Amino acid sequence: MEVRIDRDTFLDGVQKVQGIAETKGTMPILSHLLLAAEQDRISIQATDLEIGSKGYYSANVITAGEMTLNSKKLFDILRELPREEVHLVKEDNHWVRVKCGKSKFRLPGMPPEDFPPFPEFSQDSLMEFSSKLLKEMIRKTFFAQSPDETRQVLNGLLLERENGKLKMVGTDGHRLAVVRRDLGDTSKGEKLSYLIPKKALAELMKLIEDDEATFSFSAKNNHMAFMQGDQVIVSRKIDGKFPNYQQVIPSDNKLQVKINRNTLQQALKRVALLADEKSKMVRFDIQSGSITLTTDTTELGEAREEIAISYSGEGVSVGLNAKYVLDVLNVIDDEEVILNLKDEKSSCLITSNADKDYQSIVMPMRL
Repeated sequence: MEVRIDRDTFLDGVQKVQGIAETKGTMPILSHLLLAAEQDRISIQATDLEIGSKGYYSANVITAGEMTLNSKKLFDILRELPREEVHLVKEDNHWVRVKCGKSKFRLPGMPPEDFPPFPEFSQDSLMEFSSKLLKEMIRKTFFAQSPDETRQVLNGLLLERENGKLKMVGTDGHRLAVVRRDLGDTSKGEKLSYLIPKKALAELMKLIEDDEATFSFSAKNNHMAFMQGDQVIVSRKIDGKFPNYQQVIPSDNKLQVKINRNTLQQALKRVALLADEKSKMVRFDIQSGSITLTTDTTELGEAREEIAISYSGEGVSVGLNAKYVLDVLNVIDDEEVILNLKDEKSSCLITSNADKDYQSIVMPMRL
């Protein structure tokens, strides 16, 4: 195999897939990328056996063929090379010569036939959405997933389509985020529901560059695919039943506290500096005309901040995890947020008037 390719094009292709390559896995081949040259393009492919990603890039193919190279080493080299043409030549015993400008490298590869086959995926699109929509929906729910690897169904996001609406939901059992968006009449049809793993979502976000581009989603057997132009990410589905999130969304939180998002965000950051390291609890005392944020711990001391608000309802106090509330405030784009409350034992529903199709719930903590 011999190929010449623009350095920036090559770096872009490697960067898009290198997060998938397993650097510390038990199978050394998984730390490599598979490069395949054909006609006037090369494909760059990575897999960790759960997720596979592949992209095609234009190149001057002198001799077709395949080679594998260590993902991290190739990425590190390409990043430092001048913006010129990169010349790759495969030698005997899977070694590869890399030349760019006055720089020359000789790298060991592995047999391409040892590289796992790319998982079968369907080209038949079940739904399509713009990059902008997909990015927004992931951004507004991604933080709510569980970091606990043993709770597999909570280690990803639920993607649902029903009655022309697209929904994305994340929860870790202590908080929940749900965003609904209109897909238009084209998406009306049977209800579809898929659990997408966290790593697949993180890699998908790296592919989203052009807000106007369209992603197609397909599913076949136990794999699903996101396709955009010459790029595809194929991921194994998460097996299991996602919790009934509709039951968790409170419908009787009648106390509505409207507050400037930035003001609350900055005050909460300051008060949370002295919150308990483990629980991150901040006490929210809401009364007519003001909201008081308090932390009081024996080891760290106490902090208190009062914010003036235009609220004239009954008083209520609730303990909330400051990090969870800040995560929500970070993704709401509106200037004003609404804390929908009931009592100290009930969850806090965070919404905004400008986007009624985004809801986030934070469970209460014992005061």
